[in-house]
Amino acid sequence: MQQISVHHSLKVQPNPTLNGNPKTSRSPSLKHSPTLPQSEGILSQFVEYVPAAVAMVDRQMRYLAWSRRWDREYSSSDRTCAIGRSHYELFPHLCESWQQRYQHCIETGEPLCHEDCLIKPNGQLEWVKWEIQPWIAADGEIGGLMLSAELLTERKQLADALQLTQFAMDKAADAVLWMTPDAHLSYVNEAACQLLGYTPEELRALTVSQIDPAFSPPIWTEHWRAIKQFQTFTFESNYFTKQNQSIPVEVRVNYLTFNDQEYHCAFVRDISERKQAESDLQNANEQLQAVLDAVPGLVSWVSSDLRYLGVNRHLAAAFQMPADSFADRPVGFLQTSPKFSEMVQDFFARPERTQSTEITLESQGETRSYLVVSQKYQKGTKAVFIGIDISDRKQMEVALRRSETLYRTLAKNFPNGTVCLFDQDLHHTLAEGTELPKVGLSKELIEGKTLAEAFPSDIATRYEPLYRDALAGKESVTEVPFGSRLYLTHTLPLKNEQGEAIAGMIMTQNITERKQAEDALRRSEERFRQKAEELKHTLQELRQTQTQLIQTEKMSSLGQLVAGVAHEINNPVSFIYGNIAHARQYVRDLLELVELYGKEYQKPTPKIQEHIEGIGLNFLMEDFPKLMSSMQVGADRIREVVLSLRNFSRLDQAQKKSVNIHEGIDSTLLILQNRLKAKAGMPSIEVIKEYGELPNIECYAGQLNQVFMNLLGNAIDVLEEEGHKQLKMCARVPNLTGNAPGTFTPRICIHTERVGDCALIRISDNGRGMNADTQQHIFEPFFTTKNPGKGTGLGLSISYQIVVEKHGGKIDCKSNPGLGTEFMITLPIP
Repeated sequence: MQQISVHHSLKVQPNPTLNGNPKTSRSPSLKHSPTLPQSEGILSQFVEYVPAAVAMVDRQMRYLAWSRRWDREYSSSDRTCAIGRSHYELFPHLCESWQQRYQHCIETGEPLCHEDCLIKPNGQLEWVKWEIQPWIAADGEIGGLMLSAELLTERKQLADALQLTQFAMDKAADAVLWMTPDAHLSYVNEAACQLLGYTPEELRALTVSQIDPAFSPPIWTEHWRAIKQFQTFTFESNYFTKQNQSIPVEVRVNYLTFNDQEYHCAFVRDISERKQAESDLQNANEQLQAVLDAVPGLVSWVSSDLRYLGVNRHLAAAFQMPADSFADRPVGFLQTSPKFSEMVQDFFARPERTQSTEITLESQGETRSYLVVSQKYQKGTKAVFIGIDISDRKQMEVALRRSETLYRTLAKNFPNGTVCLFDQDLHHTLAEGTELPKVGLSKELIEGKTLAEAFPSDIATRYEPLYRDALAGKESVTEVPFGSRLYLTHTLPLKNEQGEAIAGMIMTQNITERKQAEDALRRSEERFRQKAEELKHTLQELRQTQTQLIQTEKMSSLGQLVAGVAHEINNPVSFIYGNIAHARQYVRDLLELVELYGKEYQKPTPKIQEHIEGIGLNFLMEDFPKLMSSMQVGADRIREVVLSLRNFSRLDQAQKKSVNIHEGIDSTLLILQNRLKAKAGMPSIEVIKEYGELPNIECYAGQLNQVFMNLLGNAIDVLEEEGHKQLKMCARVPNLTGNAPGTFTPRICIHTERVGDCALIRISDNGRGMNADTQQHIFEPFFTTKNPGKGTGLGLSISYQIVVEKHGGKIDCKSNPGLGTEFMITLPIP
């Protein structure tokens, strides 16, 4: 507290009990007595002018003297009356403890110092700091007390205010941080500690960047300069707690100076809930916009001043404009429907909060009808309008009225039957048809009546479950007798756009004559069915016989052809083959003779020498033996081919004969050799033979060769088709990998082995394979998977008959799509 110097007047009244001279009590002041010593005058002036509120009392607490300041602050208006009066009389509100303290001080001589609340003589309440000091009389005894009072009210109030401010700052709901220019924290309140999870000591040991990483040293310098310039600033940031959790905060910073020091006082508020609320609000707005955009209609928000607040995407698309371009524009700016503007204006002028109106709008050059549902909100200052396109419904209503008329006309003339409609309560709403009068009924007797009221009880009992099923959404067709007639009854539900059954319909048709005709037809069909079964059996036998004839004819033709070819080739081949050996010997002799002539006549005539050089005698002598050897190899090859043809045909073996199965397979491969070679960009087909030890088998060799021909020919067909497919794929996709040409190797594997008393022959390929459904039909006559013109469908059927019926063996197939096919032939070994 600042001390203020004021002159005080000290009034001194001698106490008779001190000097024993009652006359001296008449002197108003010691300073005016000429008889006092000089030192007492100086002391008197000192006491009077001391810059403090002091007073002197005797042992009975009666005033002897006081300073001017005491006089001004604590005496009554009549200042002269206080001398000789008791201290308790001047301050009557002093508590009893005061007297105890004064008495203790006088008795013990110990000084006192304490603070107390005092009511001054003028009634004003003040806080006072008392300092009480005993004074010693001339006889050495305590003569009384010196009282010094210092007013503390203003200081007390300031201290209370500071304490209250400190308490408010410490207990503030928002976090408070005082920051120095070097980014250190000089003060933090309780809310800051709770927000960030630190103790006050831990938090004051941190810098700003440790709780807000966005404030690196360079940024903090710029931030400090900006706050110092603008004095206050509010922004949002993210503070990190002791657990390294990020908290969104709003920071309000004030620039302050205190005791020549600069500070930033930051009030920090956790805005996590607000951010979450903003996020929730944004999500809600997005969801609302999504919902409104999903509404299958034209949705708009309009304020009472007839301006758009927003529209959904359907309305914007209808007028080919961006949705945000509608905001704050007048309702009639499109000039497509004055009626809509009038409707909006009228709706805001009316007290109703909701309204439904049908209007027409022009959109993209087309006039459409809309049902506009309106709803006010925000105390009627805004409204939302939802326009639902009802143009199609309008047209449907017109069409429905026309179709209803047409339907009733058709139902009335329904030939040989009746049509009835009924509702959920089984009341008939329509009854038409030419059959009604024939059974004693009429439109008037049925329409408006229930099922039980309109029909006889036995008919109503039959119809009621049908009616109930129709109302439950089920259709039913049944035959119901009515008197001597039989009616086909079709009951079905009538459903709305949501698929709910709202009514039912029953249609009946007189089928009495048709039923009689059907019974007669059924009896006739039974007779024809028996004949058809007999014909089917005969046809099956005929087809089997036809298959056998085709196979026999095919084998006979092939055998004759092969035998003829073999015979025609065999004669000249035998002639050539038989003479080659002699020709080789003759050539050898002639060459030896020429060589001998060369040795004996080393100098031929010029003409002979010219001829030798002309024919290239040296080359001729060297190459001619090779030529003869090649002719020998060719002749041998032709003989092998002829032998294979004869072995394949086996025309001379009409009866079973013990043959080598491997020779038959090799003969077949020789016939098919040309199809196995590479051609037209396709690789050759690799044939892998895995022959086991098999004895000769009693069989029809020519027929078994036909089986091998069928199986191997089918395998070649499949592999060629797969090869062509790969070529086409490669042509479309040049960089194709996988089964493209060059990576796909067509392969046929032939494996034979003995299994018990049977010979097992397996012929497999790596083609496309077959699914299970195809495998079930492959041995049926005329079944084929080849393109039209590529196969007869008899090969496998004939093979099955040859193996199973002719030889008592088995033929099976194992195949999977994409994994190839394998045929397994099992032949008994006698």
